[in-house]
Amino acid sequence: SSVWNGLYYLVREPPFHSAHLSDIDYSINFATRTTEDDRIAIIATAPLTDDEDWVEINRGELLMFDDGLPHLAPEECYEAELKDHGLESDVMAVTPTLEIDVRRYKLRKEFYQGSAI
Repeated sequence: SSVWNGLYYLVREPPFHSAHLSDIDYSINFATRTTEDDRIAIIATAPLTDDEDWVEINRGELLMFDDGLPHLAPEECYEAELKDHGLESDVMAVTPTLEIDVRRYKLRKEFYQGSAI
């Protein structure tokens, strides 16, 4: 497609502050609704607030979010897989394992040395 509508993301984590919505005059104080253990990623087609730093996802870029943080590098995605936070599906009868993905995508063996695979 020649049209890129764009995606944006924002990670909210402690210390939490107020945020002002960009389409109406309304603010919410996230400090009163969250704990120090919370972290959340918000993904939208346009920035939802006008006083926070939204990050635009580049066309063709694929990000994985785990524990509220974005991951782009294969090393970071692998770390999430080791924590057992990988792909799970109620739709697919069999989900691919890390070992199958390593073989399928011909990932470098030296990258995984020392990781108990």
